Formats: sequence, structure tokens, C-alpha cells
Amino acid sequence: MQPTTGAYGNGLARYFRMGASSHLVTRTLRKSKLAVTRIRYDAPGHGMTSSLPAESAFSVLLQLRDSPKRELFIGGRSVYRGGYGARTTSIVDLEQQPTANLRSPFDVLHFYVSRAALNEIADDQGARRIDTLAWERGAFDPTVWHLGQALLPALERPDEIGAMYADHLLLATHTYFAVAFGGMRLPEYSRRGCLAPWQVRSATDLMIDRLSQDMPLSEPALACGLSPGYFARAFRQSVGTPPHRWLLLQRVLRAKALLRDPERSLADIATACGFADQSHFTRVFSGIAGVSPGAWRKQVR
Repeated sequence: MQPTTGAYGNGLARYFRMGASSHLVTRTLRKSKLAVTRIRYDAPGHGMTSSLPAESAFSVLLQLRDSPKRELFIGGRSVYRGGYGARTTSIVDLEQQPTANLRSPFDVLHFYVSRAALNEIADDQGARRIDTLAWERGAFDPTVWHLGQALLPALERPDEIGAMYADHLLLATHTYFAVAFGGMRLPEYSRRGCLAPWQVRSATDLMIDRLSQDMPLSEPALACGLSPGYFARAFRQSVGTPPHRWLLLQRVLRAKALLRDPERSLADIATACGFADQSHFTRVFSGIAGVSPGAWRKQVR
């Protein structure tokens, strides 16, 4: 991912006086970025964060470890002194320019949630726009925890994640925040909508034609004349699996066909099928087929 400025990515790392961070940033929405950043410090006594310029956004924080000693300041005034337990969630309004004195080690996922993104998500759902996000500071939300856990492998191996999966995960987290913390009500029709047969053909033909390439969620959505969020919901309803999962299954099917050629190397097949490298190919193939590519090749000789 490219370096960033603002309250996500390396811009957020600078706020914590760190040189770099692991992060995902996507542009699956038309006008807004969706981002998650992992900020980690394993020693006590990190001290005060610096101040970011005020912006119309929230930071939803998921604690990955216990952090018992910290103090939160809003506008220079102390508003919370204590700690956060592992697996808990809190929200800060970035318009209020929060700072913190971090006295304990910490490991936190920061979800960058702009008001512009919330507006786009609400508009896409045909729902009322959201005024604010609110949650009891330091309370446990199991859905946020599970979404965060799903994102950790992507943050550890960003080259393997793929644009479509990153788009799917971050759109899902932000939509959940809009519902759970912003009170957005999903219209009934948004849960039932399916793709028309021509839309299924357009999307699946495009993904198969571009199987070796990294494709964002917005491209098959555009081929269907839909927003990425609506397309992802309707594709799953129509096909029975999310677009990124369907794409992985097609890559494994293509790989099986190529594995029948004894002259094709595993590294060559990995590239031809859109995997990051041979080790990524082996992990995905083994997870879906139940055996490694090499073992599968021996079975079908």
C-alpha cells in the first residue's frame, strides 16, 4: 500500500511517533477511502501522542492486548484515565483532535471511518444518513473482534490479500459500524436483492477473463451497473458465495487444469492463476482442495 497522510496508514503512525505501520487502504467507495491500521508498541512508557489536524471522521479502535494505563485528552482536557482490556472497542471523534498518554504497551487496530464514507454507505443502502458513531468506551463487541481477527492475516501479508478481498472486508466492517454504532437501519429489500442473469454472466465472465490479475470489487460491480456494496450483497445472494471467495475457487479450478500438464512448474501456475507467489498458491489450494498442489498432481497422473 502507498504511504498515506491523515489518521490512517503511515500518517497515523506519525501521530504515534512511529516510522511505519501495517495497514490496508481501499477506494471501493466512489468518493471515500476505507482504511484500517495496526499500531503496536511492546514497551511501557510510550508517552504522549502528537495531535492530528481535525477532520470529519471517527477512529474505531479494537484492542488486541490489555493496555491498563493510559489517559485520553479531548481538546487538551483529560476525559478518561484508566485502561482498556483486550478485545474491547472504543470510538473517538477526530474532529475533537484527541491525544493520549500511553503508559502501557499497546496493540490496536484503528479503523478510519470518515463521515463521507458513512454517507455513501447510507445512501447505497437507501437509509438515513448517520449523525455520529457512539459506543460504550472499552466494551466488548464480538462482531468487531471477529472482523478484526479476519483482517490480521491481511495486514501481515498484504501482497496476498487481493484488492477484492480487502474491499469486501473493509466495506463489511464500515457497514457494521454504521448499523451497530450509528443506528443505520437496513431496508428489507437490501437483504433480498439478487443479480439479474445477465449481471451474473457479466461479472463472472469478467472475473474469469482477468483471473491472473488483481481486481478490485468496483470492476465487476461497474460491469453490472451497481455500487460495490450492492453488488457484493446481490452476488452472494445469487451465487451463494461472496465475489472474492468465488474468484479464489475459480483460480483453484484453473490451477487444477494446469497441474495436469507435467511441464508446467508450480511457480508458473501460481502466476497464471493470479496468486501472489508459489507459497500463497500452496496455502490457498491446500485449504480448498485438502491436499497440496504437488500431491494433487501426483493423484491425477
